[in-house]
Amino acid sequence: MDLRNTLRRLLGIPESRGDLGAEQRGQLDLGEIVAEKWLLNAEPASRIPLTLYRPRQVTGRIPAIVMTCGHGGSKSVAHMTYVARTYARAGVACLLADPLGEEERHHAGGMGTRAHDDPDVAYRSEWAGRSVMGKFVFDAMRALDWLETLDWVDGDRLGVAGNSLGGAVAGWLYALEPRLRMAIVSGWAFSDYLCNHHGKYCTRAPNRKLRAVCEWSEFLGLGAEHADLLVMNGDADSIIDDDASGVAWADTVTHLQALDPGGERLATWFCPGGGHRPYHGYKRALRFIHERLGTPAMTLDAIEALPAVHYGTWCDRHGVVLEPLYGTELHYRGAMLPDLGLAPIPREALAVLAPEEVGGREFTIDGWLGAQGF
Repeated sequence: MDLRNTLRRLLGIPESRGDLGAEQRGQLDLGEIVAEKWLLNAEPASRIPLTLYRPRQVTGRIPAIVMTCGHGGSKSVAHMTYVARTYARAGVACLLADPLGEEERHHAGGMGTRAHDDPDVAYRSEWAGRSVMGKFVFDAMRALDWLETLDWVDGDRLGVAGNSLGGAVAGWLYALEPRLRMAIVSGWAFSDYLCNHHGKYCTRAPNRKLRAVCEWSEFLGLGAEHADLLVMNGDADSIIDDDASGVAWADTVTHLQALDPGGERLATWFCPGGGHRPYHGYKRALRFIHERLGTPAMTLDAIEALPAVHYGTWCDRHGVVLEPLYGTELHYRGAMLPDLGLAPIPREALAVLAPEEVGGREFTIDGWLGAQGF
């Protein structure tokens, strides 16, 4: 059995896939870009509400990126909609979905709940032969399935980008999904430190399973067969490097250099003095996307010329309240994002479900696990 299939089985990723049942639920006019609202079938008793950001005018076939969410993230969280719109302004479609347990996939429509971290969810998913990480990865695979059905999306130019837990999901997708040509892993690392010393169960358990069957270089080598990788972190990120040892960063550099000594295809980038931030929205990330997938609506010179906005100042200006864990200058407040004159999008405007649909079993953790018999 090859390593990729072994890892898929370790995560409990289903072998069969049903009809996507794609259903459009409207769209938003955002000037130069459009935000389409959709529902997809991930699997029986599990549906995905999502937003697809795209340029208003699409000429030919364009690249597309699936953005994976971090802990507490979902499709209407301000920094995620900011980064998704940045990609779309560059001419790259960006799919942003609610992860299981958040927003319209939470039983009460809650945001920032981290409901998947409940130990009961972990135990039930493992008893069912599944895993929370495997579910996140499988849902991203289903998003790729759907993107491939759109005649204006170039199926040969697909990518993934995520921060924090979203970076962990993006890393797994990089290794397991041959359709990808590019991955940006932000706020995460590839290191035994994230198996033994740090991390919540949703990331630590699958990392331990991974290390029981292969080395990190073998895992990353799977992705290197088909896609380039940029790992972006702040060198003062006390969320991941919580003992300030730098072991997670050093290990990541070592594993990537073992595969690509020159860093031409597998690269790391560190923000001096930066903490846990959405680096996948930085100009360095845009440049990487331009080089690997193309940015049809933005030249490299235009990317380099973009001014930057201090995210904390932007949040204050628009009344965006950050959660205490990340709402510091070291972390999210200190991020410097391309200044495109964006304003927050109200959660209500991005709602895919009708109010009476929220909490339906096909949109909840209990509904998904119940369909597995647990």
